[in-house]
Amino acid sequence: MTSCVALEAMKPNHKKFEMTARLLLYLLPFGLFAILLPMGSNAQSCGPGTYQTTIGNSSVQVCLNCSAGTYGPYYGLSSCYTCPAGYYCPAGAATTYACPPGTYQPNIGGTSMQACVNCTAGTYSSYYGLSSCYICPAGYYCPTGATTINGCPPGTYQPNLGGTSIQACLNCTAGTYSSYPGASICSNCPTDYYCNASGASTPTPCPAGTYQPIWGSVSIQSCLQCPNGTYNPNNGQSSCTACPSGSYCTSGANSPTPCPIGTYQPSTSSSSVQACLNCSAGTSNTMTGQSSCSVCPIGYYCDASGINSVKPCPSGTYQPVPGRTSSNACVSCRAGTYNPNIAQSVCMSCPSGYYCKTGSSSQEPCPTGTYQPITSATSAQACLKCPNGTYASNVGQSNCLTCPSGYYCSAGSSNAEPCSSGTYQPIEGSILAGACLPCPSGTYNLRTGQPSCSICPSGSYCMGNSSTFQTCPTGTYQPLKGSSTVQACLNYSLGTYNPSSGASSCSSCPAGSYCNMPGASNAQSCHSGTYQPSGGAVSVQACLNCPNGTYTTSVGMSFCYSCPNYYYIYCTSGPNIRVPCPTGTYQSFTANSSNSTCLNCPVGTYNPSTGQSICLRCPTGYYCDVAGASNAKACPIGYYCGAGSSNTQPCPSGTYQPIPDSATVNACWNCPVGNFSPSPGQSSCSGCSSGASCNENGSSSVRLCPSGTYQPFTDVLTAQSCLSCPTGSFNPSAGQINCSICPAGYYCDETGASSAQICPSGTYQPTPGSVSAQACLSCTNGTNNAYPGQLTCN
Repeated sequence: MTSCVALEAMKPNHKKFEMTARLLLYLLPFGLFAILLPMGSNAQSCGPGTYQTTIGNSSVQVCLNCSAGTYGPYYGLSSCYTCPAGYYCPAGAATTYACPPGTYQPNIGGTSMQACVNCTAGTYSSYYGLSSCYICPAGYYCPTGATTINGCPPGTYQPNLGGTSIQACLNCTAGTYSSYPGASICSNCPTDYYCNASGASTPTPCPAGTYQPIWGSVSIQSCLQCPNGTYNPNNGQSSCTACPSGSYCTSGANSPTPCPIGTYQPSTSSSSVQACLNCSAGTSNTMTGQSSCSVCPIGYYCDASGINSVKPCPSGTYQPVPGRTSSNACVSCRAGTYNPNIAQSVCMSCPSGYYCKTGSSSQEPCPTGTYQPITSATSAQACLKCPNGTYASNVGQSNCLTCPSGYYCSAGSSNAEPCSSGTYQPIEGSILAGACLPCPSGTYNLRTGQPSCSICPSGSYCMGNSSTFQTCPTGTYQPLKGSSTVQACLNYSLGTYNPSSGASSCSSCPAGSYCNMPGASNAQSCHSGTYQPSGGAVSVQACLNCPNGTYTTSVGMSFCYSCPNYYYIYCTSGPNIRVPCPTGTYQSFTANSSNSTCLNCPVGTYNPSTGQSICLRCPTGYYCDVAGASNAKACPIGYYCGAGSSNTQPCPSGTYQPIPDSATVNACWNCPVGNFSPSPGQSSCSGCSSGASCNENGSSSVRLCPSGTYQPFTDVLTAQSCLSCPTGSFNPSAGQINCSICPAGYYCDETGASSAQICPSGTYQPTPGSVSAQACLSCTNGTNNAYPGQLTCN
């Protein structure tokens, strides 16, 4: 370890420098960290984890690390503190380091964590920095290095200190138990329970019907059956309960058994059904589990001991005394009384209108036509006939009703007899049919049983003894009530009529009609094409022809209609006829009298129907290019037509439109890359031709490949597809699909040449496709060339 040396305020003293150097050489082999501090200087104090000392008899001070097993928590210490038990301090420690839980350190001066020793089995330490471990308490075990105690499980115990493993936990013996972890002893099994196996964590309760009075029982055989006359309804009981009165309990009972209906049991602790005693005659029990019997109630008799001993007296009888023992106690109701129900203590008096014989269960009603005014009647002889002028229509009546007016009643009548229709009877209590009087002339009676006759209504007449009125015939009227002959019916005058019989007045002939006969039963309607504006007309001459521009739709009109704004009218010698304007026209005014008023629909509109007052605007996707159109024309492909269009609009160049009926320019699609459309109104785009490119959406023209290039393909997308002419060829024009071979007399020495290079005069070049100037050969001796670009020399 390299030493760090700080020299501060050193004067040029050779002897002091020599001594310092020797000190450094001395400390270096030990790896000590030292700061040399001259005596009397203002140097800082040594830091935590170090201490300050003077070496030998020199005046040089040094800061040394605290040695292992010590520590220095403060600045400026002259010595380090010894590390306490439970902790360890490595060299240069500024603080102590606690041994972790599960370990301890019993000595001072611990130098490393290896000084921390695991707690031995049977001890534990839950905290840091312990110098010893705690002894494991009874009921628990602690393995080596335990940081906490481990409780023995339920059903076991551990009576000693210092348990080392779960094997130290002993099973509870039979008759004992432990319910919670960490038991040092087991509890004795309580009364009411048994603990039948070693290692019991809970006691087992004795079942219902048993008891267990001692501690520490080891098996279910310790649970004793409840003795006769006792019971136990719950598990885990130390004693049994005495059986209550009204019940019995056999050995081992978990609930009392009630004595049956018709019996009783007055004592506690009974052990068998034989203890249930039958109720004696004259008493009863209608419920189980009773300790005594009840006296037989009134209306009943109890003729035998045991079940179902209570019996009701039948209807028609009564029984007023409690405790009766036989059916002989049920007494028949005396004559004039009755009983409709069983088990009654008294009988009811027979009501008026009825009679009751001895032992009656119901009252007998007196028949219709009779009455019975008193209560407690004993026979049918008590029912009396209704006297003359009265009647009884229902059975069981205590009095008869007076015969009403319009009727008559003989003695013993069950119904009033009505006087016949056409008669009346004004007095109550009549006894003979002769009391019914015929209706006088001018009156009538439609119904039977009337106290008076009705006056004959106007429009009718009534002869004597009439059951109905006679109506005056059609064409006549009768304004007065109470008429008695047909001569009272009067004929109508001209200009009036009556369509129905029985009229009390004449109706004026309505407008649109005429009445030209006296006593007319119907008005005559004016013909179609005519009208009659006022009532009371007496001849057909009152019906007037409709003027021009008007019409009628039916007969009997009191006015004529103006011709509507979508019709025109023309008039002939016959009735007016309404004629609709034809398709493709409209008419917005009323009262028109000729077809010249029907106007052609303007351009941009149409009318598919006759008789219209306006024209329809040409819809989107269609156009109307002529006046008077009856139908709109579908917009063709390549064009679009907005609402109200009078002509088609072509899609612009660079676009196409393949679908008919398009409404806006948005329906025109841009030509895709590689295609173009040079003219407006196209339904499709053309592929880009060879020798050119189309590199944009919506191209309206092609871009020709420049001179010096060629392009042999169609539908090319970009200008980069134009290929440079190779050496030995050239292209003088744009938009070519191939290059021209360099001719003889020329050479083409560059790619992308737009022209051939001519061989100079004095040379010749006989071969096409030459690629350099060296192909131009000099004329041989004896030949020459006055012109450039020659194939041979002269």
